[in-house]
This record gives sequence, C-alpha cells and structure tokens, in this order.
Amino acid sequence: YQDAFSDSLGIPESGNGIADVLDEARYELEWMFKMQNAEGGVYHKVTCANFPGTVMPQDETDQLIVCPVSTTATADFAAVMAMASRIYADIDPDFAARCLDASVAAINYIQSHDSIEGGVNPSDIYTGEYPDTVCSDEIMWAAAELYRATGDAAYDELFSQYTYTEVATLGWQSVQGYAFYAYLKCENHGSLYDQVSDDFKSTIEAIMANAEEDSYYSSLYEYNWGSNLTVANNGILFLMYDDIYGSTDGATYALAQLNYLLGTNGAGYSFMTGYGTLCAENPHHRPSQAVGSPVPGMVIGGPNGKPEDPYALSVLTGMKPARSYVDNDTAFSVNEISIYWNSPFIY
Repeated sequence: YQDAFSDSLGIPESGNGIADVLDEARYELEWMFKMQNAEGGVYHKVTCANFPGTVMPQDETDQLIVCPVSTTATADFAAVMAMASRIYADIDPDFAARCLDASVAAINYIQSHDSIEGGVNPSDIYTGEYPDTVCSDEIMWAAAELYRATGDAAYDELFSQYTYTEVATLGWQSVQGYAFYAYLKCENHGSLYDQVSDDFKSTIEAIMANAEEDSYYSSLYEYNWGSNLTVANNGILFLMYDDIYGSTDGATYALAQLNYLLGTNGAGYSFMTGYGTLCAENPHHRPSQAVGSPVPGMVIGGPNGKPEDPYALSVLTGMKPARSYVDNDTAFSVNEISIYWNSPFIY
C-alpha cells in the first residue's frame, strides 16, 4: 500500500514536492487549456474521422480533427478549471489564477451565447459522438464551482436560474451530482441550499436502500452499458453523503461498491484487468489487443442487460442482467474500457 497522495509513485514529476496525483491532473489540465479558443469557448473533442484499427497509438496516423465548440464542453471546462483554481491555490498560485481566468472566460462565453452549440458529430465524423442537448446541469456545475472558488453571489444567482429533474448523477452526460456537491460545500450557503440539500440527501438515501435489497449490495437499479460506471459513481455519492451530513453510513455502502467491482458480483469476475483470480483479460482496448495482453488496472464496462455488439448478443441473450457479462475483446458493449470508469474507481 502506498499513500494515494504520495510524491513518490514513480512518474516523471515524482519528488517535486507536489502529490503525484495532482501532477497527473495538471498534465491533463494543461492539455485542456489548448481546447479553449480565444473567445472562451471549448472545442467538443479531438478525433480522427473513424475509429482506428487494433494498433498501438504511435501507429495510428490518420488526421486528427478538432470538432466544433459545444456548450456542454465549455461548461464542464469552466467547472473543472474553477475547481483546479481552488485546489492548486496553495501549491502554485500563478497556475491557480490561470485556471480561474480560463473558467471565467468559459462561463462568460456561455452567457453570451444563448443557443446550444455543437455536441453532435459533424456529418463526416463517425467516432463516439457523446451527444448532450441538455446543458443546464453542466452550467449549474460551473456556477457552483465558481461560487465555491470565488464567493461571488453572481454565480449563486446563475445557479438558481436553472431547474433540475435529476439529482445525484455523476455521468459524462449528466453531472448534476457534481453541481449539488459543490454547491453544498460552498463556504457561504447559497439561496437554494436547503432545497438542494434535501433533494441530494433523500436521493442518496434511496440509492442506499436499493443496495440493501441486493444480494451483493449492488446499488444498481438496472444494468446498462457501462453499468460499472454507475456502481463506482454511487460509491462517490455515498462518500459525498458522509462528507456533507457528518455520517459514516456512506463509507459502508461505498466499500460494498468497491467489493462488487473487484469480484463480489453475480458474474463472479473482478472487473479490473490484472487483479483477481478471475478477472477481465480480454478488454476491448486497442493497445491491449495489439500486443495480445491487457494493460493492468483498467475497469471494464460490466454487465449489460441489453448488449449491443454481435458477440455479446450471441452468448448473452436471455441471460439475467446482473450476469450479462462475457470476457471477449470484441464484446465492446460489456468489455470496453473508459477513463470515466477508471476515475470514480480511483476516487
């Protein structure tokens, strides 16, 4: 075991006096700066026109394309940069100030552009679209993070301009849970504090109650594509619950979600490559497929009650949702990997 906030994890920045996890985060933040245009808008993604073959990254030589600015990407960027400005303030004040300036530029861009922009693939792009036509949750998240970082009441006002239906969501498409957590952690309680707190608390408690009904304490209501994302995200919600409401109940349920991901589940698999006596060994991951062995430490998508790839359909049709998993590198609807499945696991 090594402290997650160690400065000696063996990356190039180790030993620089800053926790390695923050060095890693900064590496990505520096890349994100490149995605912001001069007006403050943020490009939706960088991609090739088509998915690559099963080759190593250095052998993928198709042209990279920068896709148009999207409202959702710009708002997510604003939220992340506001958070970074707060986290790095005592570590590197100049970098923190740069993050805050970028965040403010992004939210100003959104406020000066009324219509939703981007968010869908141009006609000649065929890679994962990540569409999102509902941007209120992203904007609320950006407003909450900016309010927490600056204390400026204008951001509380911006937060309160939007209505919501979902409450405790931490996915790539709906980020309302991040918005609520940031809002409830603000030093000065915002105008909607009581309402947000009541909704957040009751929703998480309902998810806990659902976990109690499951033989493996899985918090899932249904098993969709990337079900392990929801399992891991619910673990985050349970820890958020403890942090906000002074409880210790959430940690118990969070541990159960971790156990689920590492093997205490209906499929009997550890859903992390390289860890466990029976674990995912054939992920849908091009570099792993190219060299013939899995990169260790990757969380795979997990059981999917409605598989969508030919191999999974051929072997899982009729299977109970919680057991609808197969370890095959062509079964992308159950066995692909994603950075946003790994990140909540790390948390």
